[in-house]
Amino acid sequence: MKNKFHNEDGPPIIVENDINFHRKLAQQNLNRMYLISKIFLLLIFFFVLLNIGSFMMSNRNTYNYRIYLIPYSLLFTTNCIILVLANPNRFKTNASIEYYKHFEESVALYVCWMLMISLGISMLDLVFFQHTIVYCIAAVVCTSFFVMRTRYFIAPFVVAIIALALNFFNQREDFYHYIFELLLVFMLTPILTLIANMNYRKFKESYYQQKFLCLETNRANQLAYDLSKANAELRRLSYTDELTHIANRRGFHKYVDYLEKRNLPFYLTVFMIDIDFFKKFNDYYGHAYGDMVLSRVSTVLSKVASSTNCFTARWGGEEFILLAPDKKPEEIIVIYNRIIREINQYELQNEASSISNTVTFSIGAYRGEAKSQKDIQDFLHKADSLLYEIKESGRNGFKLMENEEVLYEYQPNVHQKKP
Repeated sequence: MKNKFHNEDGPPIIVENDINFHRKLAQQNLNRMYLISKIFLLLIFFFVLLNIGSFMMSNRNTYNYRIYLIPYSLLFTTNCIILVLANPNRFKTNASIEYYKHFEESVALYVCWMLMISLGISMLDLVFFQHTIVYCIAAVVCTSFFVMRTRYFIAPFVVAIIALALNFFNQREDFYHYIFELLLVFMLTPILTLIANMNYRKFKESYYQQKFLCLETNRANQLAYDLSKANAELRRLSYTDELTHIANRRGFHKYVDYLEKRNLPFYLTVFMIDIDFFKKFNDYYGHAYGDMVLSRVSTVLSKVASSTNCFTARWGGEEFILLAPDKKPEEIIVIYNRIIREINQYELQNEASSISNTVTFSIGAYRGEAKSQKDIQDFLHKADSLLYEIKESGRNGFKLMENEEVLYEYQPNVHQKKP
């Protein structure tokens, strides 16, 4: 299997350049080395007792027993050192890719060393007990537990086969039994090589499946986020007037729904704002200039609303609405004066007006205590009625009422255009 993972949406990913792959491989082999060192220590203890018992039962020379001290001592010492050094808690998760590659080579060196020592013990076992159990067990354990490239196992396997084959010519007795052990190692070697190769391939495929799944999950999360963001933008646009960028009627009704969920009762003031002679204004200056005036008026209303905890929306055409909850009468008058003052700063001309050279407004406002949900709609109709009273009496004015009482009224006595 090639060291590449093919992604349908991009170029193949090469294993040699993937630091996360080498980090995960090194971490897994470190954990297994720590575990196998414990297993080997238990096996050493078991085989030492087994050999001692075998020598005692066969009444052989104790000198033969001493020969085993060297390989078993090396095996014991090596695994004790590994048990101390290969602590998973000491694993470096932020090292370079070269570090993890060197670690992989160190694991391969450890495996090779363990197989060679096990081979030495089995060579002695062939002389005294006619078996290669220690080497076979070590080979099975190493190929089954460690995840390494197949090439790291080839060298110790070849050395073991050559050593056993050469030792074949030194046999003087138990010829047929040695043939069996030799054939066992010959047959076991390709099987273990295949197992090692399958372990490595399985690990690599599993890693890239997880990585691909992670990429797909991240992509799905990103798509979900983009979709959610797009839906939020669509909702915002559906509640926003395209020209003035303030709320439209749908946005107004959404805000009214919010008000209806408040604890009742509360005081609410509804402003109905109309630009005087706007149709004549559009015919005189053109719709482009009319759109500019609507945009500037909405900018002022939005600014005033946001700074006074109010809400404004384009009601339609040249009409705007402003809702001011929890405002006292004097605060309502301040809001009105601020709206007029800030709009007048633009000095918007209106030669089509019958009463002024500049843009003027007719504004009706109704303030009342909302005790039920239907009161809000009632305030809206009353504010609209006050607006038309201002327009019928000459426009360019403001009238604020609460219940049946006029709290404030302002309308300059101007009914003819200024010279």
